[in-house]
Amino acid sequence: MKIVGGRAGFHSVSFTGEKYESISKLKNGKITTEIRQKKEHMKIVDILSKIPFIRAYAMFFEIIIRFWKLYLFTLIALLVLESFFNEKGNVSFLHNINMNTSVVVLSFLIIASFIIKLTPIGKYHAAEHMVAHAYGKYPSLTLEEVKKQPRIHKDCGTNLVISVLTCFFLLKMVFGDATWVFIVSWSIGYELWKNEPKLLWDAILAIGKAIQYLFFTSKPEEKHLLVAMEAMKRLEEEECANL
Repeated sequence: MKIVGGRAGFHSVSFTGEKYESISKLKNGKITTEIRQKKEHMKIVDILSKIPFIRAYAMFFEIIIRFWKLYLFTLIALLVLESFFNEKGNVSFLHNINMNTSVVVLSFLIIASFIIKLTPIGKYHAAEHMVAHAYGKYPSLTLEEVKKQPRIHKDCGTNLVISVLTCFFLLKMVFGDATWVFIVSWSIGYELWKNEPKLLWDAILAIGKAIQYLFFTSKPEEKHLLVAMEAMKRLEEEECANL
């Protein structure tokens, strides 16, 4: 069975196959699993995802289309605030927000790492990686084999983030701190992540694995591993039953 992706939540682990997604949750000491059909990408997203340097934004494009009402509401709210501040003090609310891209990005990562390390997410994230490793080696999962696996994974999204940040800080030294620099960095970093050029990617991967271990995973307990194992087993059953 091909595993397309995985994700950890506060009390859950999910795995995505070619046709289905399984989500296993631990609640009141009991593991429950939901199986649902994987959502098909929009045709325009499939087209964009095949174009180098453009495909980095295909995911965001799809999210904006699917949740356009939320984005429209946010835009309207910002415009109302802008109007309010203009009337009260002739002050432009939006134009006076000083956005330092480096600070914004690093602040987001620090906050995310604190949330993950201080909640069960870090343990479920590690369990997700360990089960994915074990399944790749021993499709017939056992708890003993899962426990032997590393809690970091080469396909973790953290490596994409490190790839983008590496490009951003290199370009920043040349062009300065600007939003467009980060946008371009995302595009280049995504291509590095997608193609994995040997020497450069080895260095990025080494940093990404260290960041995963220290900040975005925690040592899981047996219950976390069992939830991840259940998600993988149920996904395999569903995928194989509907070949």
